Amino acid sequence: MKHIVKVILLIINTLWGLLLIMGAYSAYCPTRIGILLELLFPINLFVCVAFLFVWLAYNPRYIWVPAAALILSWGGIARYCPIHKPQAPDNSQPGFTLMTYNVYHMLDYEGKETTQNRTLSLLLKQNADLVCLQESPELASPNHGLKISEAQIDSIHAIYPYRIPTSLNMNFLSKYPAELLFDTVYSESSAFAAYRVQIEGHEVTIINQHMESIGLTQTDKELYHEITAHPSTNSLDEVKELLLSKLINAARARNKQADLTAERIEDIPGNVIVCGDFNDSPLSYAVRRFRRMGFRNAYNELALGPGITYHANRFWFRIDHILYRGDMEARWLQRLRCKSSDHYPLLTRFVWEPPA
Repeated sequence: MKHIVKVILLIINTLWGLLLIMGAYSAYCPTRIGILLELLFPINLFVCVAFLFVWLAYNPRYIWVPAAALILSWGGIARYCPIHKPQAPDNSQPGFTLMTYNVYHMLDYEGKETTQNRTLSLLLKQNADLVCLQESPELASPNHGLKISEAQIDSIHAIYPYRIPTSLNMNFLSKYPAELLFDTVYSESSAFAAYRVQIEGHEVTIINQHMESIGLTQTDKELYHEITAHPSTNSLDEVKELLLSKLINAARARNKQADLTAERIEDIPGNVIVCGDFNDSPLSYAVRRFRRMGFRNAYNELALGPGITYHANRFWFRIDHILYRGDMEARWLQRLRCKSSDHYPLLTRFVWEPPA
């Protein structure tokens, strides 16, 4: 009987290890199966780590099976969950700070009763040099319904003299001279805009990206929240039929949008930053598409852990990214834990590097 159990565990572990490996490199094969394996990657990773402890307790000689899967998947694991000692904020060297933030239309996700808009208060407190906002109103005047006070608007206008609102509630705030290069709408929920900024003798092109949503309605998200809180066989079957196809179709749309954005910015020289709400994980084709163009991922270079940036309805993923290339380097990064929006903002410091 023990032998049968051992064989069954080995088969299950081997199959799960293969799923983990394929998920780690799923961006190289953005088909329906590849997208599904990417979505399931954190679950497969958890299972393979669990098998390490199972074999350690049950039969240590087979611990090499999950260990081999984890080693072969390390490229994907390191992108999904980097391991770096976080750097303390240090602005002593010449450079600039950039924030990307999906602000949930400036509504308060937690519904807290406050006298001023919490999201805007956070933005002002951080005092970043450049701010890329998604799902943002224009911030031209007070809005009592959103608790955006006149004092907050006055502060925004004083700190950020260069403000460029674009399509689909995208917004760019800058302390430095900035101009709009182009503004492109892909669908009713996705767009990107490019801005050229002059920063103390350096030119930087900023791409503010809001890609296709995950494809679920609010009802779908509530269903997912309910079944993850109280799972059952019937409800899991419902998820498979109802939700997965929507998630996969939305991922396909984002893949096309990533290609179109990459083609549009491919010939832009010098310092370029692509940031915003990708609605896609670090393992996605969309992120890899820019990596192929020489872009570096600020979070993967500096941070510790998976770094969840979307926290609503039990969809705990890092879907906001800051990618860059050029004569600059990201030196520190913070994920700010404020739940006034359904996203957490990312704040990064860039310093100038000598031309290669």
